[in-house]
Amino acid sequence: MAKAPELKFQKHIADFLVRVHRYGELAQADISDTEHCIAEDALWDFLNATQAQALEKLHADYGTDARNEVFKALRSELAHTPLWLLLRNGLKVRGQALRLFYPKPRSSESAAAPRYAQNRISFRPHFYFGEVNHEIDFVFFLNGLPIVALELKHEKNQTVHDAVAQFTQRDHTRKIFQHPFLYLAADTSDVKAATDPRREQNFRWHNMGLTNTASVDTEYPVEFLYREVLGPDALMEALSFFLVRVPQRDAQDDRPERPAFTLFPRYHQSRTVRKVADSISEHFAASGDIGRKYLINHSAGSGKTLTMCWLADRLHSLFKPGTSEKLVDMVFILTDRKSLDTNVREDLENFTHLKEVVGLARKADDLPRFMAQRKSIIVTTQQKFAWVLDQIQNNPVLKMLRVAFLIDEAHRSQEGQMGAAIRLPFRKADEPDAEDAADDAADPQEHIARIIREHDLNQLMVAFTATPAPATVSLFGEAFDTYSEAEAIAEGYIVDVAASIISYKTLYHLECAVVPKPRDDARYPAGVVAKALMNVAYQDNGLIQYKAEVMLRIFEKDVMPLIGGRAKAMIVTSSRVAGLRYFEIIQAKLKERGATYRALYAFSDFTHPETHAAISEHAVNGLVDSELIEDRFEGDDYRLMVVANKFQTGFDQPLLAGMFLDKPVVDRNAVQTVSRLNRCHDGKDKVVVVDFTNNAKAILKAFTKYRKGTPFEPQEPDQAVCLKLYDEILAAGLFTQKDAAELGKLLATGTDAQVQYMVDALRKRFQARWSDMEERKAFVYLLAKFVKSFHFLTCFFTFSAEVQELARFAEIVGPQLIKAGGVSELMKLIRQTEVTKASVTYQGVTTSAGPVKLKPSKGRPGAGPPPLKVSVQEMIDNILAKFPISDEEAILIKQVTEAKAADLSIRQTVTAHRSDGIYLNGVYRGQVNGEIQAVYNDMGRFEELSGIKYTDVAGIFDIMAMTVIQHHLHVAA
Repeated sequence: MAKAPELKFQKHIADFLVRVHRYGELAQADISDTEHCIAEDALWDFLNATQAQALEKLHADYGTDARNEVFKALRSELAHTPLWLLLRNGLKVRGQALRLFYPKPRSSESAAAPRYAQNRISFRPHFYFGEVNHEIDFVFFLNGLPIVALELKHEKNQTVHDAVAQFTQRDHTRKIFQHPFLYLAADTSDVKAATDPRREQNFRWHNMGLTNTASVDTEYPVEFLYREVLGPDALMEALSFFLVRVPQRDAQDDRPERPAFTLFPRYHQSRTVRKVADSISEHFAASGDIGRKYLINHSAGSGKTLTMCWLADRLHSLFKPGTSEKLVDMVFILTDRKSLDTNVREDLENFTHLKEVVGLARKADDLPRFMAQRKSIIVTTQQKFAWVLDQIQNNPVLKMLRVAFLIDEAHRSQEGQMGAAIRLPFRKADEPDAEDAADDAADPQEHIARIIREHDLNQLMVAFTATPAPATVSLFGEAFDTYSEAEAIAEGYIVDVAASIISYKTLYHLECAVVPKPRDDARYPAGVVAKALMNVAYQDNGLIQYKAEVMLRIFEKDVMPLIGGRAKAMIVTSSRVAGLRYFEIIQAKLKERGATYRALYAFSDFTHPETHAAISEHAVNGLVDSELIEDRFEGDDYRLMVVANKFQTGFDQPLLAGMFLDKPVVDRNAVQTVSRLNRCHDGKDKVVVVDFTNNAKAILKAFTKYRKGTPFEPQEPDQAVCLKLYDEILAAGLFTQKDAAELGKLLATGTDAQVQYMVDALRKRFQARWSDMEERKAFVYLLAKFVKSFHFLTCFFTFSAEVQELARFAEIVGPQLIKAGGVSELMKLIRQTEVTKASVTYQGVTTSAGPVKLKPSKGRPGAGPPPLKVSVQEMIDNILAKFPISDEEAILIKQVTEAKAADLSIRQTVTAHRSDGIYLNGVYRGQVNGEIQAVYNDMGRFEELSGIKYTDVAGIFDIMAMTVIQHHLHVAA
């Protein structure tokens, strides 16, 4: 029995439906077919109003039985066909095709417009069914046929979860729980939706965002439900477009049988598709072109693949107003993941009505063939993006087409030639440690931004990303639609992988036996050297032995029992050499333990730097021909996967519940890596992340940065940046515009030998001009910066032929000016560096601090300043200065810091002055420093008290003091 607040809520909605949507209200007696819940007179009136001619033919053949024949045919079809499919496709009655509703026509001038206007949506409040008059709060009818059921609760008494429970506890043999395409459960602030009401798990959140808000204070927070979701346009759009029937799948190999079911989009999915389609249609009507760019910032767990499929379908079905001419001639779905290719293929196969217009370009000749055939929807990889654009640009017929690109965010890319020339000029391509040391090169999304060349009014670009880069935001503008990670977590679509991270700190001492002479001490980018040296430490056999044992213990104790004992874990290593040692050591340890589970090692093939043996993923793992390692990992006996520069992105395995990080990950890479654990699975309510790189706080900071959407603001591109670099290159006096023109001619009409002959002459000129390596690299850096700026800004501006010519020249010549040697000088020194002492210490659990107000970045796109240059020996000294402490010292530092972090008198002072940063960072930091030194004095630790590394400004005592103050500030916040 509904209580007063609930009845008031129901009446408010009923009044709104009549007042705003002009819906009719049915009496219970109007629903004459009580088994199938059909208002027969309403359907018959619709058929008479819209298809009188067909009914006349039935009357001529069957007389007064014509009506009975119609309803007899309808009930017969309902025995095996969902009602919504009959509404969409129509009903055959004795050779006559009858439409049960009319979708919205392309134009108000269409001949079908009057018939569309004859559709009648009505509702029955307090719908009764069964012998004892069970009740549903609302049932909605289209032309007398039941399409939506709604249960309402008022939060004064019950919640949306009670409404869901009410649906699941009903007698589902009743047709009212089979015929409608949508079942809605709602309270005054939340909504859930399902296409099958039998199980609680079928009901998914259907909210506007983290919170629902009414447009005016006289409406309930779920106003969008009765204004929009239950509005006539949305209901009929669902019937004519959004609903997808997924066919039954028979049992095959290890895949169980799956019954047929109906897909209905989540709120943000339909919102995105509708917004993009409406926006591009309005733009076309106003300008006559589809030249727009949209950024869709949707988190993992958003159902991005399905959103892309629905959007491709919608764009494919758009027409120029009032005509039969398509608005978009071809839609390309660009992906960079084999797993997403699988997802796209499987999801598009569910869109059975698109079977004849979709082409999946799996082989080399598929893509040109599909383009020649003008396939309406083509799925290919991002690596083919530039080729597709070139084909469109250079083919007069293709250039006339209106083309849409749906771009899934880039997950992997190869380092560009210019980047290689700048960051590691003496690298040998197949040296794994050198390559792994420089794997942080060109940003993949910047690579995509570069490919999108000069603005073409016939091309529509829609980029989907969960972690947008500044270049992406600058190119596409602010997010056109956002579904944040916070929403996905709150709605239960993904697991919060950043709730807490178990932290270990890896301490090590490095010594380089070779001290190079000053004049031979080549200098390298600091980031590359630091990473290469860290790889040396992280490849140390003793360290790996110890950490592997820690990982296995944690896995067996904390990860294996998760997800009903089926959980898997990933070990992320710093390099392929380190990954191989981890895999070998773990294999041996599992054998010693007599373990019932196994491990795999995922990596790209390489030549071992010490043994010179060819190491292949297939051989190491014993894979058979064409077998994918991710498919092998599906097996229940494989529980651990060691990875090196692979599967940190674009790998969806719902049983992954543990991750061990032995490689530092930062910013977007941190979010993408750890998010491999976020896929939901029945019984998965916890994940375990263990960090061995002392990087837990940075990882949590990255999640905070991206959790609510893009942290960047779009910046206005500046054409002058590129022109200034152009002038600087010519002002240097080394190369001229004539050189660029001559190379351009050779590229167009000459042979490769002629091109290389000219490049060699230009290189000799370059070497004669500058003998100093720093001056050489500075000029190559200038060329690289110019090329990057040019490719980015051509998305917004048209440059003169001279600027384009020089950009092409710089892109070809720049990477070849500093000729690669046979063996890396850097790696020669790095390999002579040894770990002399190492340990791993438990640091505790770092937890996320909850929601943080985000401040948008003001950084501008571009290459940035040259990296700081330091020598190998200088870098070793820096690391020695950072970690010259014993295990005993480390334990004592931890104990004293924790004691001061619990000191209530310090907390009171910090709390009282929390807005006075000058005082806390100045005077009071000195006082806390003094209190820490007093503890050391009481303990007789005079060696530390006299040590400069402890007492110096920014020394260990200072760091401890600031850590204590920051802890109390966090508690006081």
